[in-house]
Amino acid sequence: MQSSDLVLSTKLHHRLIGATSQTSLPSMTPPMDDYVDLCCSFGLPVWIASLLHVAKRLRSDCARRKKVYRLLHRKLMFHRVGVKEGNLFQPTYVYPEEVKMLVRSVFSQNILDYPDPCHDQVMHVTIEDLHKLEIN
Repeated sequence: MQSSDLVLSTKLHHRLIGATSQTSLPSMTPPMDDYVDLCCSFGLPVWIASLLHVAKRLRSDCARRKKVYRLLHRKLMFHRVGVKEGNLFQPTYVYPEEVKMLVRSVFSQNILDYPDPCHDQVMHVTIEDLHKLEIN
């Protein structure tokens, strides 16, 4: 076997592996379209579906919910929602019930219901605030 035969054999092998990895296998996680439909049914902007889609790769539903809320917090902070000019403190965001219901319906195992915080740095986010954010 010459080196050119080995190269052809290796390319053919990679091509076969690539072909089999691209086949559609049944998935345990819902596709992005399902997340978009859920967002629309709750009256939320569809960009939240991308946050759910990113979090689905994590191991537990608790970690997935935490990831969605962290990404949502990051997006709100990026757009400075509820941040007063010259204020160095980050607000604590309280999300609308629709967001909580959406996240809990998608990642539904081991849900703990904590009370909403009530201190001076609390910012109650509305659905209108979420619709106003630009999609990056």
